[in-house]
Amino acid sequence: MKRYDCVKSLAARISANTLVVSNLGNTARMLEEIRPSDANFHPVNLGCCTALAMGLALALPHRKVVALDGDGNLLLNLSVLADLASVAPPNLLIIVFDNEYYESGGGFPSVTSGVVDLEGMAKGAGLKDTATVRGLKGFEQALTKKLKAKGPCFLVAKVEKDGKIISPRTASNFQETKFKFIRHIEKSEGVSIVLRTKGARVVI
Repeated sequence: MKRYDCVKSLAARISANTLVVSNLGNTARMLEEIRPSDANFHPVNLGCCTALAMGLALALPHRKVVALDGDGNLLLNLSVLADLASVAPPNLLIIVFDNEYYESGGGFPSVTSGVVDLEGMAKGAGLKDTATVRGLKGFEQALTKKLKAKGPCFLVAKVEKDGKIISPRTASNFQETKFKFIRHIEKSEGVSIVLRTKGARVVI
């Protein structure tokens, strides 16, 4: 199963109103190529993807929020699973693309290539709606179900290694992406996030 095909399947099933937070590297580039939208947010530090998505889901409980995390990225902040189970935002879906590989970090195996089970960890933390899928058909079936379910939902997608960094055309200006996302939230929610003063711009 290829990550690119999974992102395409997701894009076909979500609305323009859905907020999507992704980790860095190929996932961000695929997301911007397949679903170019100001509702995408990807300049996220390692280990922070699921945490940021959780914060958005709590702040905007009427909006669907999807996180596109990775095995290496999530392993840097496993405590977020306990927080996620504790606050349990019903509008949040976490998708973890697990290629058992630190692809962006030098190309060596992650611990999920051995005995480590991310779904098992999520269950152990208290998450109730979890699944692991290994084929595109199974991913699409699980995705359709979990997008409609009361969350938080946690889906591990076992994907192939991409082998290279793709589509450098997009997802490169992280600062501009951040402000596009902020402006999208301000416009769609009718709120003010950025304080504008003469000659300065301060984010709060």
